[in-house]
Amino acid sequence: MFHKKLEAHHVNINVVPFRRLYSPKNISYIKEYIVQGKYDVVHAHLFPALYWTSLASKLIMTNKPKFVVTEHNTHNRRRDRSYLRPVERFIYSSYDKIISISSKTQDNIISWLRPRVCDLHKFVVIENGIDIDRFKNALPLKIEEICGKLARNIRLVCMVGRFSEQKDQATLIRAIAKCPPEVHLLLVGEGPLKQTCMDLANELALGDRVHFLGFRQDVDRIYKTSDIVVLSSHWEGFGLVAAEGMAAGKPVIASDVPGLAEVVGGAGILFQAGNSTELASAINQLLYNREKYLITSYECLTRAKYYNIRTMAANLEILYREVLSGS
Repeated sequence: MFHKKLEAHHVNINVVPFRRLYSPKNISYIKEYIVQGKYDVVHAHLFPALYWTSLASKLIMTNKPKFVVTEHNTHNRRRDRSYLRPVERFIYSSYDKIISISSKTQDNIISWLRPRVCDLHKFVVIENGIDIDRFKNALPLKIEEICGKLARNIRLVCMVGRFSEQKDQATLIRAIAKCPPEVHLLLVGEGPLKQTCMDLANELALGDRVHFLGFRQDVDRIYKTSDIVVLSSHWEGFGLVAAEGMAAGKPVIASDVPGLAEVVGGAGILFQAGNSTELASAINQLLYNREKYLITSYECLTRAKYYNIRTMAANLEILYREVLSGS
């Protein structure tokens, strides 16, 4: 698990003891933890943690650290409710810097919060990064290690992501139904819509061609084993899976939505979100046009070099120093 790797590098981990993610008790616990730890910078991610951290910060009167938050998506359900805008503006006002993982993510959060001109300096873009060498140098698995004994001539399409409305695995499953029978789909992840997707695969008579792999620690090796990596999301802040697939040297197909279009466009192939026919066409084009496959793979691998985790870490360190210096 990820926390084991952190511990191996002597990173202290403390888990909030309350089992209820949305319990207001988290506020007082986080506040006390920050005060006792005497931290210089507190960095929050994702809802509801960004809410609890913001409210905890307002309870700290002396020796207050700097507060930073990272925005990970171009959209969330809270933004469908205009009456929540004042609440969100209050919450985000606690943060000294608001980091977005892509320019589109920043455009959308600014459009949503409508900050004062004097507060625009708080917003900054630091793109996500990946361990390029890990995905580039991963060793492929044997097909039977992933999904049992199958015919040798099968082609593998892979998608990694939580089964949720955002990721839209259903469109990819429908696309596979429009591909030749030797095309199989690997779906990695868990989530509330997993059973719905399993039912859809069975309804389309794809029970033996769509493989639900659950949570995996070896996604780098699964990418390497696959022929194509797909991300069919309705929205994304950045598209980390797309960058990982490209770093593995695989051609990537992604929905043409903000956050993904910037990462994949001009290297991989973009399709209209929710359009299973267009997606199937893109899959078939790559699988059965060797020249197109090789060119797209090379362009994707070249693009991945822009998303190096070392660059991301260096940019975060610079930002922390700027925040602490009052810049």
